[in-house]
Amino acid sequence: RQVKELLQKRTQKPLSPADERRLVERLLALGRLPESIVLVEEQVKAHPKQWRWRLLLSQLHLRNGNSTAADAQMPLLMRLHPHQVDVLQTLAQVRLEQGRTNEAVAHVQKALASAPADQRVEIGLLLADLQRQSGQTAEALSTYGQLSTQAPADARPVMAQALLMQEAGKKQEAKQLLGVARQRQVTANLNQVAIDALAARWGLSTNRNGQTEPEQASSEPASTEPSPTEPSPTEP
Repeated sequence: RQVKELLQKRTQKPLSPADERRLVERLLALGRLPESIVLVEEQVKAHPKQWRWRLLLSQLHLRNGNSTAADAQMPLLMRLHPHQVDVLQTLAQVRLEQGRTNEAVAHVQKALASAPADQRVEIGLLLADLQRQSGQTAEALSTYGQLSTQAPADARPVMAQALLMQEAGKKQEAKQLLGVARQRQVTANLNQVAIDALAARWGLSTNRNGQTEPEQASSEPASTEPSPTEPSPTEP
């Protein structure tokens, strides 16, 4: 009903930018991808300087399986916004779809080398993810390590390192890294729920000092007397 109303309104007069976006969103939600592409192409022609329409067009072509059409929008986007993470991410997706993984990595590496300080973490995380996807695990770990050093208050690179360690079966390293990540969140007064949930999923427990400890279920019956080196279960 909303799509029908917006399309009818569109035949009478141009829609507002908000209504144009709403129409595209509703069409996509209904799975009407070809119609969405036509509408976005019209917006690109009508507003050539509004780069987000062009980026959306590239993303829709990619979703439609047309990597050539998606790629056609990238040169201008890269020239105007070489450090915009959304642009770099779309370019990487296009290159991956084309089987040009090394080019994707090279493009993002080049962008990272010249990126402003406030954009380095976002671009670096994208680079490390591409390296991981292409099997360059050591390079990805190195990138995460550099980002962790350059942004000592940001927990994301450390969490990403922990994920790689967990995937590699290196649980002790993963525990230590999760502890560091949690402490960074605590220091920055940010929520630690995601880290605690991840630790729980891995069979670890996090404490208030930002450390992690394994949660081990004992097969021995519980003693009625507390151990002299451990607090009583009734203590907080």
